[in-house]
Amino acid sequence: MIKTHNEGLNTNELDLPIRQTTLSDSFGRVARKLRISLTDRCNMRCKYCMPQGNIKWFKNEDILTYDEIFRLVVILASLGIDRIRLTGGEPLLRPKLEDLVASLKRITPIKSISMTTNGLLLADKVKRLKEAGLDSVNISLDSFKPTRFKAITGTDGLEKVRDSIDAAVSVGLRVKINTVIVRGWNEDEIVDFVEFARNSGHIVRFIEFMPLDGEGIWQTNLVFSKNEMINIIIKNIGNIVPINAVTNSSDSMNMLNADPATLYCFADGKGIVGFIPSITEPFCNSCDRIRLTSDGKLLTCLFEKPGYDLRNILRAGISDHEIKKRLIANVKKKPEGIIRIIKSNKLEPSLNMMHRIGG
Repeated sequence: MIKTHNEGLNTNELDLPIRQTTLSDSFGRVARKLRISLTDRCNMRCKYCMPQGNIKWFKNEDILTYDEIFRLVVILASLGIDRIRLTGGEPLLRPKLEDLVASLKRITPIKSISMTTNGLLLADKVKRLKEAGLDSVNISLDSFKPTRFKAITGTDGLEKVRDSIDAAVSVGLRVKINTVIVRGWNEDEIVDFVEFARNSGHIVRFIEFMPLDGEGIWQTNLVFSKNEMINIIIKNIGNIVPINAVTNSSDSMNMLNADPATLYCFADGKGIVGFIPSITEPFCNSCDRIRLTSDGKLLTCLFEKPGYDLRNILRAGISDHEIKKRLIANVKKKPEGIIRIIKSNKLEPSLNMMHRIGG
């Protein structure tokens, strides 16, 4: 069990006499969301993410403990972080994950805890996670075709993933599907995924292929753009419009504000799809996310290297007050993002490795 010596803590009680109470950068962006990578290990080998062959994993002793994660989240919550997403690698490879979820749920300012998973292990653990306080899951699924699924992921787990989607729904978790579209691989299934969204009620989010691949295969001609996806949808199914153009409901606006994807709906009101066009339409100017890697690095941007070492300062006995000051200073230096890399014509494969930094 996690030793939550701050159990039930309202972070207003922290004795940290620092006037700045938000994590703002030099571009005026304020961090509200935290991605926590729990491990760099994964039980899939997706070609657009993981290196193939021998992989140099982080050493077990270098991985943050649940107590260390809890301590950092308490500090970050006092600086305005209010939404957490657990990622990997595959987060469900960490044992007793429900203990961490329950611990984080007790931090007063945290509004939601979600998780991104490949779904292979979710069905067996979803009930405990929901009871611990998990609010939603994003499940990665790039093909409905068993042979293609195995070619992309290196596993035969398609049915397990589909079972996990059903299991998540059965316990009351909100479910979104993450689908990376790579030219020549799976763009012919866009219509199938949209029909799935319309029939199931789940949001399917189409993600452009980013240069975060461990194998170094990324090329610009493999990027299937948001506009190309939309054209396929309109041609084969019907017109879609941005969801904020047709609704002003508070629930819908909260969904929009919490999601990095641009969400669209159909004229008949049936089905929502989203697009994350990180390459063709970068949204760096509205980025409100920071990341904590499993080995304790703070990344203020997906493409930041090497990040800021938090693990060693945690283990050196530095006070929460000092850590808070460092976090403020680190986020202040957040780079503009991939948009700057695109402008400088420096896009290339493996600018970072997704399995190490968290999705």
